[in-house]
Amino acid sequence: MSSISVPIEASAEEIGRTLSRVVPVRLYQGSTKSVGITADLRRNGPIDVAAHDNALFLTLPVTVSLSYAGFETPALPVKLRFRAAASIGSDWRVSADIRYQGLSDLFAEQIGIGPLSIKPRAVIEGLTQPLQQVLSSQVNKQLNDSFSLKAKLAKAWEAAQKPILVDQKLNAWLRLSPREVNLFPLRAQNNRVSLAVGIVTYAEVILGQQPQHAAPLLPLPPLKLVNSLDRTFRIAVNADLYYKDLCTAAAPFLLNKEFNSEGKKVVVKSFELYGNGDKFVIKVVTEGSLDGTFYLTGKPRFDSRKNVLSVEEVDFDLQTKSLLLQSADWLLHSTIRDRIQERLNLDLSKQLEESRELAGKAIAQRKLLDEVSLKGEIKSLKLGEFLLGPDRISLQAVAEGESALVLH
Repeated sequence: MSSISVPIEASAEEIGRTLSRVVPVRLYQGSTKSVGITADLRRNGPIDVAAHDNALFLTLPVTVSLSYAGFETPALPVKLRFRAAASIGSDWRVSADIRYQGLSDLFAEQIGIGPLSIKPRAVIEGLTQPLQQVLSSQVNKQLNDSFSLKAKLAKAWEAAQKPILVDQKLNAWLRLSPREVNLFPLRAQNNRVSLAVGIVTYAEVILGQQPQHAAPLLPLPPLKLVNSLDRTFRIAVNADLYYKDLCTAAAPFLLNKEFNSEGKKVVVKSFELYGNGDKFVIKVVTEGSLDGTFYLTGKPRFDSRKNVLSVEEVDFDLQTKSLLLQSADWLLHSTIRDRIQERLNLDLSKQLEESRELAGKAIAQRKLLDEVSLKGEIKSLKLGEFLLGPDRISLQAVAEGESALVLH
């Protein structure tokens, strides 16, 4: 399985500019907790937003006018501070919990309104609850508008299900089969608010005609909240290695070569290789002291350090061994078995490098939709499983790296 990260982020400055446009100038007008005193609270400048410690910190410049029995104070300038902790639910909605943090300016302990002497700080702080409601509504709306999480992910999810042509010459296609969407908690650091979203998918490169995608396309699944994201992207590249190529590579060392034992000799006139279950079968035809056909078996082995596929544990099959014991046991002690094992090998460096290049092309910079691109880098490649068929070995190389869906 692979994970494609979908980076979504917004700057604190951008959020502040938008809030300054949508938060009304008049924030509150009406009674206060002090009997007979009313307040007129107005915003008188842009809202400053900072993002750090996984929270948004809002500073609102306001003026406050207090009234009592026809008397009114001059507009008092003050800055109010709030903290917003945002989270995302399984319904894809961003919600922010707004908490009042205090005043940023010092006030006189008391001021007079007509015959009254009041404490302005206490009056203003008594208004924080309605202010929090106003800000919560606007901040939540702005965060959801900025991220548009479900709408953006729906486009990426749909695009990921459609095969992508990777190499026209080779007719190579990238096929993704997304399974789930994971979300790491929202982060706010260095004045940026970011989301780490991962689409978990199978990924493979297929050679040949365009593969079919699911019909209809799978709908976007419910959001799964996780504590960590695996950013590793694994892509399977399938390739076929034909036995005839192994035989061609070994032919100069085996074909028409003489093998001696106990004063007798045979010459290899032909040999073939094919698969049977999890083993190779080697068919050998000889002339000389023994004219006939016999069979050997062996197991495939891949040396990851040298990138060499070889045949190991080569031995005569049971039926051949039984016949030779009766009529030509000297052949059992000849070097033919060791020579076949020594020469039936093939360097796969070229095939693996081609697989790496194909995997790299698949995720280098691939446009899925007008607004969605796949971008990534392959960092390693290793040979995965291989399957023995009648005429070929089907190899699967697994490339690993990191990738992301870029939303424009």
